[in-house]
Amino acid sequence: MTPAWGGRFLTGRALLGAMAAAAVLLLNFTPAGAATAADAASTGGPDQLQEVVVTAEKREENIEKVPISVSVLSRDEMMQRNITDMADVAAVTPGVDFQNQGSTIALSIRGISSGISGYSTTGIYLDDVPVQIRLDNGIVPGTNTTPLVFDLARVEVLKGPQGTLFGAGAEGGTIRFIQAQPSLTESSGYARAGIGTTDNGGASYEMGAALGGPIIQDELGFRVSAWHERQGGYIEHDSAIPGGADYSYSGWRDADVLRAALTFAPVSGLKITPSMFYQHTYWNDVPTFDPGSASFPDAMTQNWNSLNPTLTNLDSGRLAFQGLLLQPSSDSLYLPALKITEEVPGVTLTSSTSYLYRTYTAQQDFTTVMPAIIGQPWPLTANAAADSYTPATLNVFAQELRAASSNPDARLQWTLGAFYTKSRQVGYQWVVSPYWPTQIQQAYGQSIEQVFGQPLLPGNQSIYEKEPLSDEQQAGYGQVTWQVVKHFALVAGARVARETDKYSIYINGPLNGPKATQFSGEQTATVVDPKYGINVQLDDNNLLYASATKGDRIGGVNPPFYNTPACNAALAALGYPNGAPSSYSDDSLWSYELGSKDRLLNGRLQTALSAFYIRWSDIQQIVQVPACTEGFTSNLGKATSKGFDLQIDALIAQGLKAGLSVGYTDARNQTTITVAGNNVVADGQQINNFASPWIVVPTLEYTFPIATGHDGYVRLDDVYHSRNPGPYQPTTNTSSPTYNPYFLPNPGYNQLNMHVGMTWSGWDVSVYALNVGNNLPMLYNNALNIFTFYGATFTLQPRTIGVTAMYHW
Repeated sequence: MTPAWGGRFLTGRALLGAMAAAAVLLLNFTPAGAATAADAASTGGPDQLQEVVVTAEKREENIEKVPISVSVLSRDEMMQRNITDMADVAAVTPGVDFQNQGSTIALSIRGISSGISGYSTTGIYLDDVPVQIRLDNGIVPGTNTTPLVFDLARVEVLKGPQGTLFGAGAEGGTIRFIQAQPSLTESSGYARAGIGTTDNGGASYEMGAALGGPIIQDELGFRVSAWHERQGGYIEHDSAIPGGADYSYSGWRDADVLRAALTFAPVSGLKITPSMFYQHTYWNDVPTFDPGSASFPDAMTQNWNSLNPTLTNLDSGRLAFQGLLLQPSSDSLYLPALKITEEVPGVTLTSSTSYLYRTYTAQQDFTTVMPAIIGQPWPLTANAAADSYTPATLNVFAQELRAASSNPDARLQWTLGAFYTKSRQVGYQWVVSPYWPTQIQQAYGQSIEQVFGQPLLPGNQSIYEKEPLSDEQQAGYGQVTWQVVKHFALVAGARVARETDKYSIYINGPLNGPKATQFSGEQTATVVDPKYGINVQLDDNNLLYASATKGDRIGGVNPPFYNTPACNAALAALGYPNGAPSSYSDDSLWSYELGSKDRLLNGRLQTALSAFYIRWSDIQQIVQVPACTEGFTSNLGKATSKGFDLQIDALIAQGLKAGLSVGYTDARNQTTITVAGNNVVADGQQINNFASPWIVVPTLEYTFPIATGHDGYVRLDDVYHSRNPGPYQPTTNTSSPTYNPYFLPNPGYNQLNMHVGMTWSGWDVSVYALNVGNNLPMLYNNALNIFTFYGATFTLQPRTIGVTAMYHW
């Protein structure tokens, strides 16, 4: 099938050919006399690479003088590269791993990951507001908050522990989304619109605008923005069971972002900025597919081959999912905030107050899960439909007070602050499965009451869960940089925090056994996270640094598993006859880093290199119990992560820029832990089986004059992810309850993107091709698992070609 776009039918090859032809025409079209005029009015590129200012240490500094490994994406760069969400940011940032498995998303930096359980190891900030959450086995509320990208000044990715300045949720690093702020002196804005098509998929489009400026010169300013995006689906959801879902371009996403901010400066040096941010995303279905075929007999083909299902054909680009039901999800985020800054002699005072309210809901198709729990094959009738619902709400209040030195030439630079946050999450799950009693009768020859001790709950619910969770933290922090002598400075800082986690759960329904379960727990800890560093500023363009930084994460409690015979037997074999451990303790790490940042050849070459070694103690990690369809979190000894980050940017010739980002991470467990004769973790085992050790991102951009005031550009980006070499399992004993026979590693893969465009008089119009080679690797492949309720496999978005137009004023 060829994709439709604007009522016309074009093949991917034809569109790629058109892009190539456009590039050739742009490169060769220079009218007589235009070159000289263009050189005077619109150069093909600056004589130096642009300097970048960041706030990674909660003060404005040139990135070349910040002794932290920082990757920065500017607004223009994100727009030119079609970066619109967290997944795109992670994909082009070496050292960052973004793991998307349907309703659960896990994020890690430098290998500091424990999957989809416990408090986040990566801080996520929208301006000065933390929005990361606790993930408890992917149930509450399912995914971390992932801000969308529109009207941002930049995104900063801070690698390595950032606990001193950014708190307990930043063991691996912090990702900061910095929004454009109201101006009191000048008006500005931009508008953006685009349309595209995906091979064997639906149309994508976006439109948005941002506007800001002074209402009263130097006293009152505003900034407003609005954006809508549709990402076209590319999954052929064709239910194998007659009467089920039939949707050609399933897995599409709608997103809306609204923001308004007002800055009031009643007196010199004082700014008061209230703001409101709103974001909503809706997926009509999970963008997954079943890879099963005659040559790849997975769980789907083994159970439903008699129904003659539509099969995936990767060679032709057809991605098919045979599940009975659609699996939609909806996520809404409201974030009012108030920021107050005051400049007094030598000091900047800041107050940041915010309240985050989030609602999330998702549906999962449990039609195949319910019979699998009792050892039955997948059903062949639509009467067996079963739906799981997982709604959740999240409320987070945060208050930060901060004072920082403001004289950049002072020998002593310092930051002091106090921080308080209280978060409340309430998650639910209920499974509507009216056909399950019939399946139980077929399996055991007994009624559901005889087997599980009670009938279905009202509404045909086989399980009902409610999980309230709260986290509270009070912290004080400080960091100083003292220039001992010229070119040499010492850094010292610490954060002292009191952290409390409270958890309760109520579970009822036959899947839980004959009676309801009520359970609660609490973890409290006082932690101290110090930081030490040495900075050697050889000159204004060359920095060497070394640092040692501690990070931590509070512990938590485990919800009980479903009360099924297979799960109970597996837990008993692991030495837990009374169920999984009820709680786990906090973990901590020390990170050691050496780095250099250099600006060479009169600003035409910039390099940033850092090497790190991390020692992680009492690591919180999931112990997978395949028979229970899930796992529990435990403290599994020690682990290490080591590697390096390299960033090179070069202005090779006027208008010709090249970049290379390389990240290498080797994160492994360093302890073998055995329970009841079964390994739950092994020395040398990968911490994250899906993480790519090598991520390499080369870029090339050529900008050239076309006519007076008109520049053309061609940009190529390639993103390479290597295969994880393993070992993946804690044991090679296939009879062990911790051995996962379903696991399949991600392959190595790369994605090539191309942009051809022209800029003039504030306009930027480009034609783009994403995933030029239409590479479709099978990612997070769970096709062998009989408990799979999503399509078993994810992949890259197939080749997508489109046009984007932007106007700045």
